[in-house]
Amino acid sequence: MREIARRLGVSRASVAKYAGQEDFSPALPAPVARPGASVLTGFEHIIEGWLGEDQRRNRKQRHTAKRIFDRLVDEHGYTATYSPVQRFVRKWTVRNRHVTIAR
Repeated sequence: MREIARRLGVSRASVAKYAGQEDFSPALPAPVARPGASVLTGFEHIIEGWLGEDQRRNRKQRHTAKRIFDRLVDEHGYTATYSPVQRFVRKWTVRNRHVTIAR
């Protein structure tokens, strides 16, 4: 072990530590628990209502995610950030894209 330590330029304690080790894989980080409730809890039905009504409107007259966020803040006292609203609208749009209502 002394010869290995001398050649590698490390301490004998380090050589001894690694000589007795079997698994050199780094330890995986522990998964971080995410909170269960969304900041949109209670607002989903409002947003879905607006988006459902928008399907009957001309494409140019529909709500954007930004407009939905602004209405939630002004009309319903929403205090969280824009990002959850944007993600919700994107998922809702993808999920309901195939639904088209004839005028």
